[in-house]
Amino acid sequence: MINNQDNSSNPAGLADFNVVSELQFIEYTLEWTKQISGIEMPWKVFADKDSSIEQMLAQVYFNDATIQSLLSCVGVKHIHARFAIVHDYYPYKIKLPTFTIILYATDQLGQRCSAYHIGRPQYHDTITMARSKPLQEIGNFISSRLAKEWISEWKTVCNANPKSPELLSKLFLTNYGYLAGYNYVLSDFMYSLFPPGTQKECYDVVILPVIHKHVADHLNAQPTLKRTFGLVLAGVPPDAKGITGDEEVNSFYDLSLPTPPSNSTY
Repeated sequence: MINNQDNSSNPAGLADFNVVSELQFIEYTLEWTKQISGIEMPWKVFADKDSSIEQMLAQVYFNDATIQSLLSCVGVKHIHARFAIVHDYYPYKIKLPTFTIILYATDQLGQRCSAYHIGRPQYHDTITMARSKPLQEIGNFISSRLAKEWISEWKTVCNANPKSPELLSKLFLTNYGYLAGYNYVLSDFMYSLFPPGTQKECYDVVILPVIHKHVADHLNAQPTLKRTFGLVLAGVPPDAKGITGDEEVNSFYDLSLPTPPSNSTY
């Protein structure tokens, strides 16, 4: 069992899942590739279309049923996050091109063993940094201080005015090409749901956009300060969905294996 909730009397039905077909997955991820490699990547795909004031993407939410499904796949070894631009998705009331993340699982042979689960974009922070320290050196754990820095960098970029389409594209450009997503190990999800060294148990997961600011070394050129888009994973209780208030989190996990160069396998 992934958590201690008794779901035997009310098992999760298909209505609890937000999945897309393989054709939709290809369509949405291909649209991302086309947009990010274009001359002017539009910032509006990261903005809340229903808000009267500008609100940019704060996190992508996946519910308890989705996480249980991914972790319950027979033979699951890795979970993959792929960037997507969705034009129309009724369950999330998406009617205009919108950035989101699609998750799926693969086995040890790199074969997909799950459905494609589409995340819900959220434009309001639902988590705060906890003061207590979790048990470190387990999984791809990162400190709350570092997570805060990365999250703040994304907010700084989003608050810029005017926003440069050229800058946005550069955030996703690496030595291997434009980012299509990130891959990560199964333990990151496991530890997010039940942080080691604590008595806390989580059920839902949010993936937060962040910016890694680092000094890049270029062959035959001067080092430069570079910003690269990244993702951080955090587990949250089921009531922390941006409706009932903020949730204190002290365990963050870094999705540190980009695609490219890695693909569906490690």
